[in-house]
Amino acid sequence: MKGTLLTGIFVFLATAAASGTHHSTETDEDCVVDARVRAEDLAPDHVSHGELRIKVKEALCADRIASVALRLQLEEFSEIKKSPKQNAPGDFSEPLGASANDTIYDYGPYDRALSDAALWEVKAEERIAWSTEAVLFDNNPDFSQAMITPFTIVTPPVNYPPSVYNRRAAIVTALPVRRHAYSVVGYRYTAVVNFTDGRSLDVPVGHTNFAPTSPPPPPKTPFSWNVTFTNNFGCEELPTTRLDNVRSCLPEELRSVFRAEVTLPDGNVIKRGQPLKGRVTVHSTEGSTAMSDIGIAFATANDNLWAKRQAETGGDENYSKLLCEESTTREVISPDAFPAVFQMDTDLHDSFTHGRLSADKPYVDFELEIKPSVAPDFTSYYTAGEASLRLSLGVLYSADTSVCIEGEKYSTMRAAKKAELAAANTARTMETLWDAHTPVGSHIEDDPSPIDYHRRLELVATVPLVVLGDISARPMAHYLQPGLPVPIILPAHKASGSYQPKFIEEPLEDTSARLMRSEGTHDPTPPPTRSSFGIGRILPMRFPRGTPDPAAHYRTGLYAGLLWKKKLVAMERGLLPVQAAEKVAHVPDHGQQGFVVPS
Repeated sequence: MKGTLLTGIFVFLATAAASGTHHSTETDEDCVVDARVRAEDLAPDHVSHGELRIKVKEALCADRIASVALRLQLEEFSEIKKSPKQNAPGDFSEPLGASANDTIYDYGPYDRALSDAALWEVKAEERIAWSTEAVLFDNNPDFSQAMITPFTIVTPPVNYPPSVYNRRAAIVTALPVRRHAYSVVGYRYTAVVNFTDGRSLDVPVGHTNFAPTSPPPPPKTPFSWNVTFTNNFGCEELPTTRLDNVRSCLPEELRSVFRAEVTLPDGNVIKRGQPLKGRVTVHSTEGSTAMSDIGIAFATANDNLWAKRQAETGGDENYSKLLCEESTTREVISPDAFPAVFQMDTDLHDSFTHGRLSADKPYVDFELEIKPSVAPDFTSYYTAGEASLRLSLGVLYSADTSVCIEGEKYSTMRAAKKAELAAANTARTMETLWDAHTPVGSHIEDDPSPIDYHRRLELVATVPLVVLGDISARPMAHYLQPGLPVPIILPAHKASGSYQPKFIEEPLEDTSARLMRSEGTHDPTPPPTRSSFGIGRILPMRFPRGTPDPAAHYRTGLYAGLLWKKKLVAMERGLLPVQAAEKVAHVPDHGQQGFVVPS
């Protein structure tokens, strides 16, 4: 069976250390257990290797541990926040006083409204997909010195979701009526320490990852895509002075319509680590706006399927359209995230390029680097990972329209600032002609001028892409199919694994309190905030303050693969003898060999 499991599978190393130090009780005099794991990432149809290290800091309590088990489980979490009264911003935030360009915002009504079930709907849920556990130390071992024992994890031919770097974007919950969704996947190791008096202690020892495989890609064939650019005002839901002016001074029916013709000669199915090449040509109709420049970027994002289902079930058909979540390229947790540890060269090109457009040259050729650490497309219980080519088109409108939108005063000020910057730039350019190091013309600005920036609209379009994981000719089952086997920790005389998913819904009051970003022990409302933007009702950003996060334990400790790879690299470079510096100690009952490491 072992040979079958290893056949044709790429061993994906996890790059991080997992460690935890926990007291068995709340007293400082009691046992302090230091537990760590280093291990390879998991992969379908594969045997992954790892080691568990246990040590107690007080020699007097070294004989009080009866046994230690290691647990690994796949945990998934998702949450949603939405407001049924989306079109009534006055219910959430009222300015105490305002002039056109200097507004004081009172967050009191907003914080009170967020706890009102009649105004907000919030929900959070955790799904434990599976859990596997095995006893690795038994018969009252002596942990006065660090004890290390190996283990293996046998994974069936099943694809589980990758764990990616993600964060809660603070701006998502910063404005009163933005709709929010957040999801995360974690593979968490826990050392279960059982004491001789019957007590048990769970010690978080780190997290790992899973590398799903993909079927072989189809033959390369050219791919073409035509798409119309659309207005992008971000996720702005509060009416602002500037947006109102833009809509009245620059009616959509008077603007040009821009359409992108995208050609990818090698197709839109991408293998990580290879470049994405193509051409974008922009066509436009007659109108009052003219194309200026274009940004071309590779991006991946989570499509929050569970949150959308929850919203639609509650009758909110506009949830997806108004969902405000920062979308960045999803990267898997991998050794590539720690280049300095291994002195690796990470000189990769950015997966973004920028070009100028004109009537004479309405196209841009591009070549983007797709990093090996990019997360492959994968559908999990709560979300689906999706890749796309994102086009950001800058278009300019006339100076007269700018005066209408911004007002005569600000247009005059910006014109003066433009002239001032142009004079300063000319002086710098002339100065560089008298040194031997600066390239000619290096200070000449190629980007749109400041006045052009304020005569600018941003339009967006996307092109669908497919990102493959590691290639396997053998088909793998998807983990959401019922009745599949799960990974098992071996060897041990007590091993178990459960595949029946367990759902844990967060209490409504806890979700509401957490999304209010307060602990509820005192009045969380900050004093009124003064903000001078000159463009109307844009609220200052607020960041979370000490709020509980049900999914925070998913990444407790360090990443288990970092220490594992550090060990392998040290051996490869001759910095660590394979076993010369380690004393072999017998670990009773389950046939493993443990290593005693000098303190």
